[in-house]
Amino acid sequence: MSGSDHNVPQVHNGVSTLDEPSAAWGWHGLSRQAIQISGWISVAFLLAYHFGNHHGHVETIWLFAITALIVVGLLLNLFQPKLNQVRTVTAHNKPIDHVEPDWAHDQHTLSGVYADLTDSQLRSLNIDPATVRGRSGNHAIDA
Repeated sequence: MSGSDHNVPQVHNGVSTLDEPSAAWGWHGLSRQAIQISGWISVAFLLAYHFGNHHGHVETIWLFAITALIVVGLLLNLFQPKLNQVRTVTAHNKPIDHVEPDWAHDQHTLSGVYADLTDSQLRSLNIDPATVRGRSGNHAIDA
């Protein structure tokens, strides 16, 4: 096999050409604008089908139901948040050196933010305050 026959994988918009050969020339996904335009054109055609030579109302009911379903889908697609907004709120708002605490270990050992809980807060976690060692009673009234 010659060197020119070997495919070197390329990554376009996070998609490898080994997984999707069409990723290199852009036919990998539909934009929101393309979905909206084609969807509203489809809705217009389905509404135009209401005017015809049919005498029964079964066709009208089906056309209206399918049109309403497409309109609901288009509105959901139009008003949903973009995925980068969702990722930004949850993942990127932490400092560079941030280390997430081990919340389960802290709660189990009553350390960290769980070290100074009142008796009522301990009871809300199903922990009997009398069983906690080194605790003379941290009542909410005393605080």
